[in-house]
Amino acid sequence: MIELTEKEKRFLKRVDTITHVPWSNKVTASDAKGKPLRIARATFARLRDDGIIIRSTSDLTSNTYVVNSAPVTPQVEEVQEAS
Repeated sequence: MIELTEKEKRFLKRVDTITHVPWSNKVTASDAKGKPLRIARATFARLRDDGIIIRSTSDLTSNTYVVNSAPVTPQVEEVQEAS
């Protein structure tokens, strides 16, 4: 079962896009208004590996991620309904 912290829940409610730059291992995120949000590389990797965030396109060279619209667990579904 995937457990989300309160901080991760707040982040997932606000985030619009997440960009991962693999050659510098840098992760940036922003909300719908373009305001930057913070996310740790480890948190990004965990959310990506758990399927909570996915690539925005099917292109494997794309470095832009979005929140998965299909709920992975009830806890993630709760976050998606709130946003």
